[in-house]
Amino acid sequence: MEYKQDGVVSSVPAPELLARAFNAAPNGFVIVGADGLIIAANSELEAMFGFEVGSLIGQRVDTLLPEALQAVHADLRAAFHARPERRAMGAGRVLYARRRNGQEFPVEIGLNPLSGPQGDLVLASVVDITDRLSLEEAFRGLFDASPYGLLIVNDEGLIVMSNRVLAQALGYTPSALVGQPLHLLLPERYRPRHGDLMAGYRATGEARMMGRGRDLTALHSDGTELSVEIGLSRVRWQRQVVTLAAISDISVRKRLERELHQANANLEEFTYVASHDLRSPLRGIADLVEWIQADLNDDTPPDVFKNLGRVSQRILRMERLIDDLLSYARAGRAATDYARVDIADLIQATLDIQPMPKGFELRLDLQARPFQGTRTPLETALRNLLGNAVKHHDRQVGQITVEAREDDSYCLISVTDDGPGVPGPAKDRIFKLFQTLTASERGASGVGLALTKRLIEVHGGRIEVVSPVHAGRGACFRFWWPRFPRRTSHES
Repeated sequence: MEYKQDGVVSSVPAPELLARAFNAAPNGFVIVGADGLIIAANSELEAMFGFEVGSLIGQRVDTLLPEALQAVHADLRAAFHARPERRAMGAGRVLYARRRNGQEFPVEIGLNPLSGPQGDLVLASVVDITDRLSLEEAFRGLFDASPYGLLIVNDEGLIVMSNRVLAQALGYTPSALVGQPLHLLLPERYRPRHGDLMAGYRATGEARMMGRGRDLTALHSDGTELSVEIGLSRVRWQRQVVTLAAISDISVRKRLERELHQANANLEEFTYVASHDLRSPLRGIADLVEWIQADLNDDTPPDVFKNLGRVSQRILRMERLIDDLLSYARAGRAATDYARVDIADLIQATLDIQPMPKGFELRLDLQARPFQGTRTPLETALRNLLGNAVKHHDRQVGQITVEAREDDSYCLISVTDDGPGVPGPAKDRIFKLFQTLTASERGASGVGLALTKRLIEVHGGRIEVVSPVHAGRGACFRFWWPRFPRRTSHES
């Protein structure tokens, strides 16, 4: 048998079908009369509140409320019946209900006026939002605890939420920023284009960094500007899609970058000036010495020739010092010509230019696999360390060991000798410019180890010295060199 009502054909009578739908709904529903008595409740609501099926019928709806609300609920009910309209309860607030065992839990409640044989009725939908609030609280905890400044902005351009790090960096409290337009944090010159830029971003919705290649700043509450990096993402928050902005204060980093750039520029300018202003006079002095030597006859005392020879040696040392200074200045820039690097090949290339002296033995223990790296600066660092191991040795025979192994994302290279070692007080100064191991090293410029350290660090590595190594003698210089190509900001 078929039943037809309002054009809908069903094998079940309409009242029975509606009753089934009411009872099978995934949300809790309860129908309440004007006197506050429960007329009907579905299975989901009874299970939610811990009641047996059908046991709520005829009970007062106040049974489902926290005790603190029961006294005022009659007035609230009367106010609703005076102006019956479909609406959500407690907009902007978290509402609580009470289970049969007295436990309170957060809910969302929607009210709908109905008419029936019993008079004016209210259909209330009830949703348990315990899990949702737990997730929101966890999100807020992560949001507030983030070491980066975070900001949530809605599509009207208003700040929905800000964490403490961001607010403090810009001179506000988090609550003071809520509801404010985002352009409050923008310098005046950025504001005319900001609306169009954000509209364009919302159209694409892709996560990205803002202002790549440009110097971005945010406006502090005192009117000063702060250098920042900004990352944007579109996320869903409280049933709407919003923009999450991660904002990092990079003012300290920018200042250090400027200072380092200026220091490198000053050093490079100094070395080139020194090269130009000193090399020419030195060549002139060298030429004069040669002319004087050529003019001397056999009657000239031997001490004169000896002293002129010493002058020539000092001129050569000064020229080498100038060359070392130029090398040191150029080492302030990282090379980017990545190629396959094999440590064994580098050592052989070094020995082809700078062979081991007679009486010295070179031992190799190379376990690191070939990797992509910058060959020239690495070869220069190795050559300097091998040369130092020979130059500072105090015997005619010696042994130098080079080891290479992989250490996470680095290649760890050690150059160990059996020479006199490095005295304790000298370990802190041997990597500084113009510092030599001992005052008696007249032929040394004091640039070699400083250059080596600079080359290694500018390419993302580090170096250290361990001495003594064995029986009170020897020194081990070991350094970590990146095994994978690294991109620096000036390459972007």
